[in-house]
Amino acid sequence: MTLLSVEKKQQTPYASRPTIFDLAAYYEPSADFVLSRKTRDSFEQLADQYTRSTLLLGRFGGRPVMQTQVQGIGVATRLEVGRLALRPGGAATLLQSALEMFAECEARSLTSGKVDVVHVFFHHADSRRGERDKISAAFRAVFGDVCSFLAVDRDVLALGQCTEYQTLPEYISESGLFHSIHRNRVEKVQQHLQKEVGRYENHHFLVLPEAVAGDAPKITFCYTGAQPEKSVEIYVGEYTGEQLSFVPSDEIASEHGRYSNLEDYERASRRYGGLWVQQEDLVRFLDPQQLGTLYLFCDGEKKPEIGRLFDWGELAGRQRQSSHISRAVQNSETFLHTTLIALVRKRFVIEDRGTFRLADRFADFTHVHFFNLGEARHRR
Repeated sequence: MTLLSVEKKQQTPYASRPTIFDLAAYYEPSADFVLSRKTRDSFEQLADQYTRSTLLLGRFGGRPVMQTQVQGIGVATRLEVGRLALRPGGAATLLQSALEMFAECEARSLTSGKVDVVHVFFHHADSRRGERDKISAAFRAVFGDVCSFLAVDRDVLALGQCTEYQTLPEYISESGLFHSIHRNRVEKVQQHLQKEVGRYENHHFLVLPEAVAGDAPKITFCYTGAQPEKSVEIYVGEYTGEQLSFVPSDEIASEHGRYSNLEDYERASRRYGGLWVQQEDLVRFLDPQQLGTLYLFCDGEKKPEIGRLFDWGELAGRQRQSSHISRAVQNSETFLHTTLIALVRKRFVIEDRGTFRLADRFADFTHVHFFNLGEARHRR
C-alpha cells in the first residue's frame, strides 16, 4: 500500500509572478456599536485614502470593505481589502498600508472594538517564506511586535504571537522542564487563586522549574509583589499544601526566561489534546491522532529516531502495539494512511520512495501556544 502523492511545489518561481494578498481583520464585538450614517461616511473617506487599485473587481478590487455580523448580543465588524503586488519589491509597502488601515479604523472608533484576528490569504502561503517575511516586517512596523503565523490552511495565515515552551522532542519524551507529574499541583493552586481573586489581586504567581539529572524536573511556586507578605504564604499553604517563595519583580524581569506563569505550565505539561508546533516562523496544529502517529517514529524511550527510514510494514506493526494509538484503530491501515498523509503535508514527516522519516529539522521544532492578535494584547 502506498500513500497518495503529496502536491509538489510548482517549478515556476513565485517571485516572477504577481501576488494577490487578500487581508481580513476581525474586530471584537460590542453591544453598543451601531453602524450609523456618520460612521459609514467616515469609513468611506478613510477607504478613499487607502484604496490601491488591483485592476480586479469585488473583494479583490483594492478598496477596503466593511462587513458586520451579529455575535451574541453584540455586533462585530470585519474589514476586507485586496492588494496586488506586481513586483516583489512593492509587496511590503502594500501590506503595511493595509495593516495601518486596520489599526487606524480601530483608533478612530469606526469598528466594533479592537482588532482581534487578522487573516492573510495568498496562494501557497504556508510554503512561501519570502512573502511571510514581508508580512512580518509590515506587522512589526504597525503593531511593534514580532509576528508568528498560524497555518489555518495551505493558503490562509493568521497573524499573532507565540509563547515557546520546549522543543517537540522534549515534549514527546517528557525530558524538558514541563512535566505532567506536576499538573495536579499546578491545577490545585490555580483553582484556589481563582476562588480568591480579591485576596491576591496585588500579587502575581509563577512557577520556577528546575532540571534534575536523571529524574523529572522539580518546581517551586513563587509570588511577587511590592513586598513579601506572610499572610499570603500562610493562606496559600493552608489550602494547597504548597510553600511559596517570594521573588522581587526586578529579579523576575531580569531572568524572565526562567519563570513560567501557572497557566503556561499547566498548558505546556498537558498530555492530552492537540499541540501547537512552530516550524521556524510558521505554527501548525497537530491533532491528537497525528501526534499519536509521531510516536511510531520513536524508540523505546520515546526519543524521536531522526534520520531513520521506516517502511510501511514497520510503521503498521508499531501502530498495532502503540499505547498512543486508540485501540479502535490500532489495526487500521486507513488510519495510518490518512495520518501519514497529514504529517507529510504538514512537513513533520518526509516520504521517500515508499519509506518515511522525520523531517530534517525535526529537533528544532518547538512546542508553543499561539495567540491571535487580540489574545496577545489581553495577555500583556
